[in-house]
Amino acid sequence: MQTLKTWLSGERIPMLPPWLALALLLGILLGSLPFVLKLHFNNAPDIYSPADSPTIELRESLFREFPNDEAVIALFEGDALYSPAFLAALDRAAKRMERHPAVDRVLTLTTVEHIDATDDGFAVSLLIDPDDLAARTPAEWKARVLGDAFAPGLIASRDGRAVALVVRPKILKESLARRDIQIALDDAIASEKLDRHHTATAGTVAQTVEELRSIWRDSAIFIPLTVVIGLALMWWVVGRVRPVVVGGLAMGTVVAASIAGLVLAGQPYTPITAMIPTLMAAYTTATLLHVYAAIQRARIALLPRPQRIARALKETFKPGLFNVLTTGAGLLSLLLVDIPPVQAFGLAGAVGTLMVFLVVFILVPPILLKWDTPRWPRRRSGMAHARRVAASVAVFSLRHAKAVLIVTGVLVLAAIPLVMQVKVESNIIEFFAPEHGISRSTSRIEAKLSGVTGLEIVLTGTARDSLKDPATLARIKALQTWAERQPEVDRAFSLVDVLEEMNRAFSGEDLGDAALPDDRRLVEQLLLIYDGKDLYELVNREFQRGRITLSLNVHGANEISQVIERVRAHVAAQPIPGVAVDLAGYGRLFSDQEDRIVDGQVKSFSSAFLQILLLMALLFRSLRGALICLVPNLAPLFFIFVVMGTVGIWLDVATVLIAGVILGITVDDTIHLYHGYLHRIRSGVSPVFAIIRSVESSGRAVIAISVVLIAQFSLLGLSDFRPTAHFGTLCAVGLFAGQVFELLLMPALLGLRLPKKPQTKLATAPSA
Repeated sequence: MQTLKTWLSGERIPMLPPWLALALLLGILLGSLPFVLKLHFNNAPDIYSPADSPTIELRESLFREFPNDEAVIALFEGDALYSPAFLAALDRAAKRMERHPAVDRVLTLTTVEHIDATDDGFAVSLLIDPDDLAARTPAEWKARVLGDAFAPGLIASRDGRAVALVVRPKILKESLARRDIQIALDDAIASEKLDRHHTATAGTVAQTVEELRSIWRDSAIFIPLTVVIGLALMWWVVGRVRPVVVGGLAMGTVVAASIAGLVLAGQPYTPITAMIPTLMAAYTTATLLHVYAAIQRARIALLPRPQRIARALKETFKPGLFNVLTTGAGLLSLLLVDIPPVQAFGLAGAVGTLMVFLVVFILVPPILLKWDTPRWPRRRSGMAHARRVAASVAVFSLRHAKAVLIVTGVLVLAAIPLVMQVKVESNIIEFFAPEHGISRSTSRIEAKLSGVTGLEIVLTGTARDSLKDPATLARIKALQTWAERQPEVDRAFSLVDVLEEMNRAFSGEDLGDAALPDDRRLVEQLLLIYDGKDLYELVNREFQRGRITLSLNVHGANEISQVIERVRAHVAAQPIPGVAVDLAGYGRLFSDQEDRIVDGQVKSFSSAFLQILLLMALLFRSLRGALICLVPNLAPLFFIFVVMGTVGIWLDVATVLIAGVILGITVDDTIHLYHGYLHRIRSGVSPVFAIIRSVESSGRAVIAISVVLIAQFSLLGLSDFRPTAHFGTLCAVGLFAGQVFELLLMPALLGLRLPKKPQTKLATAPSA
């Protein structure tokens, strides 16, 4: 027990044999690579909701009876859209897509149904028969399409100048399958020479595919650049080749092991978890620089190499251990955000921090001791400049402690209104910039057809044939009519529409608004004659469950939630007897994230704060000391929310990560500063000198580390996927603010207890 206590205190750290340490480091790296190659990319909408959530359970039950509500939509525009040549090419492209194994159905002018009146009732035929295109002139085909009850707004624009090919996949759980469908669609369009008419491709499938491509681009560009920047800045700080090579090996090992952990845990690689390599590379670099800074200080003290390593470990091991624990606590707090990719990010990040500790404090020191034989430069590194900056800021803070704290407090109070402006929102159309291809395509398709955000009102009767009752159908029609009047709804469609169209054709009269049958026998007679398939995409064959599909022209979680709440309120006020009403579809799936983000942010931050506070109180054996350390680290979080409120960045599925990440990382440097301060106080150094020397020794590493982390996280700000860009930018802003507040507030808080007139001048404090 005493040996363990000594080991944990950092007084005596046993080292592995160098060859064993190197073998373990290379073994972890090489052993992780096969798992990295099995990385599973997936950004399907379903993975952002817990598998046991009511929304997913309802969605899965609907999939057993109804087709998928996702689609990829190709838009074609021009003056010859109803010519035989174009229609034939469009039909060939549709048939080619229908043969794709992952496609359920293709909706276009030559594949959807049209109900025609006949002498003895009605008949279901194709809207445009591709085998008899000469039967009508282009103008007549156009008139037939525009006169159809269902085609305008779905597969044809109301002005007749645009048509669509809608590819509806089978129930897909993978992004790669969606990408294959879109590639096949692009190939079909090209092979049929439809490119000159093709103006846009959008829909939920296309959006998911574009996000997947963004993951690939970001990973291919940012992961190597993150490592390169880390190594370059490490060289600037250390000024030595071999420590930089060891640092690169350490970064590669930690990143590879973190990604391998995702694979072993069965977690997909999403835009959220794709930020783990940057985080782990940055955190490894930061931790290494603390150790390298300690070695540099020992070199300045003219200690021989074995003693340099031993002293560096003694100074950094214990705070490094608590750094891992506090950073891990911050990341583990993300498990309280009920969004699976966010939880996977938190868990993988926490495991990655443990790997950082193992690599940096257990494996790297014996390697350096054995092979890093040349002398380190005493003064010629980037740390020398950072040291002067840190010391100057600390001296200023000590001399003006009260002013610094008062000004900070005033600024915090003044900025509270900006924090209150932060909006919890996720908007699928805002994931990319307005000039991005998917954004422009979505806007164009919505302008020509209807909104691409799907929402379903699910109607479940108490028994078989419940939805054949005329009174029930009348109430369903009333609900649908009300829904169509909502400003967010471009189009609504249900079994009522098909029954009305059948009745009009059957009666041979213009029934107007009275087309819905009011006699059950007539309903059953119409259904007996009907031999199509479109109806059974809206109601099951038992007529016990049906759906009203809504096309929404809004994309934000808040806006969709407002529609959902309005529907629920309307149904509560005007219920349909014998029919349970619920909401489903992609829109419901997306809107549910809002509540989980808000609830998760509160729980995550509270958990991280309490865990880190308790860990630091344990480390310093002082609750006051823990609070002093936490205050400077809460300031950058507040500053981040000020920035978000000022520039209008939302709290979404990516930015919800920031509180846990920033609090966990920025507190690391505070621990090193405060640990050095306490060490000097216990060694008999006066409080003033202890503060200044702690900032001089650890502060120079803190500034250097800040530069490294800011540079690495800033890379993510270049992503074309806005949630990733916002995460990277805000992390960089938060880390910069964290170092500023740390160097300003820490000395000021510690200086409040100093004598008002210290006998020795701060600027001439001797080295300790």
